[in-house]
Amino acid sequence: MKREVSWYPARGARRLATIALLALAAALVTGHAGLLLLAAPLLAALVAAPHGRRPDDVEISATASATRCFEREEIELTVTAAVASQMETISFMLELPAEFSLVTGSAAQVTLECRTARASWTVRPEVWGRRSIGPVHVTCSGRGGTWSTAVQAWAGPIDVFPRPPAVRPRLVPPELLRRIGEHTGRAVGEGIEFAGVRSYLPGDRLRDVNWRVTSRRGQLHVNQRAAQRAADLVVMIDAFSDIGPPGETTLDTAVRGAAGLVAAYLRTGDRAGIVTLGGMLRWLGPAPGERQFYRIAEMVLGVRFHSDVTPDLGRIPRTALPPGALVVLFSPLIDQRSLGVVTDLRQRGFPVVVVDVLRAEPSGLARSRLSDLGLRIWRLDRDAQRFGLESAGIPVISWPVDEELDAAMATVRRVPAMAGRP
Repeated sequence: MKREVSWYPARGARRLATIALLALAAALVTGHAGLLLLAAPLLAALVAAPHGRRPDDVEISATASATRCFEREEIELTVTAAVASQMETISFMLELPAEFSLVTGSAAQVTLECRTARASWTVRPEVWGRRSIGPVHVTCSGRGGTWSTAVQAWAGPIDVFPRPPAVRPRLVPPELLRRIGEHTGRAVGEGIEFAGVRSYLPGDRLRDVNWRVTSRRGQLHVNQRAAQRAADLVVMIDAFSDIGPPGETTLDTAVRGAAGLVAAYLRTGDRAGIVTLGGMLRWLGPAPGERQFYRIAEMVLGVRFHSDVTPDLGRIPRTALPPGALVVLFSPLIDQRSLGVVTDLRQRGFPVVVVDVLRAEPSGLARSRLSDLGLRIWRLDRDAQRFGLESAGIPVISWPVDEELDAAMATVRRVPAMAGRP
């Protein structure tokens, strides 16, 4: 991309002009003609400098090797600068934002005596989000140090998806879809889990014959197996609160956990959707397939903004929250609006599970009896919140910083049944 730039005298030319003007001024003030001999060669050098006219516009291009990637995946950044006139130096200075780290390549790179120069770096995104790499400060200096210009180049935007943690689809909703999946359903079908024994009927396979029961009862009996069905999963992200150090906030943890859970269920043939709480209420209805994962990942890139709006789940269509869908909320359990949402969902009959993503206790300014008392009250309030949710039939899973999500979710033995059902 060709850019119109403003050329200005280079640093060397400015130094020569400054010394020459000072010598001329001193000669006029003191009346010593010898000072003119000092200024004369400097002025002559400025006049005789090659390429006295200003160069043409600069053509700058900044490209990244990928426009979509996951956290901690390496990206190759290449910046090219081209000028029609011969340049004495073309220098590049990469200034990375805090969300990126430099893997290979020097931040400052210089090419001498050229019309076209190229610089490349390998960078790594550390935090998910929609990011741009840069700026890259490009400085072109003309031959003889006459003219110079500076241009900024950016690469992007780049969609950095959250890296999903390893987790298994342990939570099985009470109601499963009439579609082949990997969850054991209540109905009898062509699964692998044992469901019971019944009398032999014409058409049954001989390999299903239970010979122990047959020999004991004197007539053929066959094994029944539970059907393998698919499930509906809807993950909710509480974006009302964002507490913690950069890159490890409660929102970062919630987004990564939701991505891991969605990826796990989609791999088993289930349908997955998402609802974001915070700002404008947005949702994506459950759907199967790998493409659905990337649709969900792109949707969560825009959840980092503050809002005082209370979400109204009554506006969510039936396709976004289908009956019988398992709802998993990732929340630090701080904002009362998110707690009201899960309580409302439970009253409407949905099986709901909450994952607590708050991994650190509040730290006081100084240890004192008053700060210890405040911490104890805070802990009691948290325990009361968890007890209230569990009393309403909503299991709360703690996800400590030193524990994998899969191990944390293994603590829930049974998903709550839908309201009004056993």
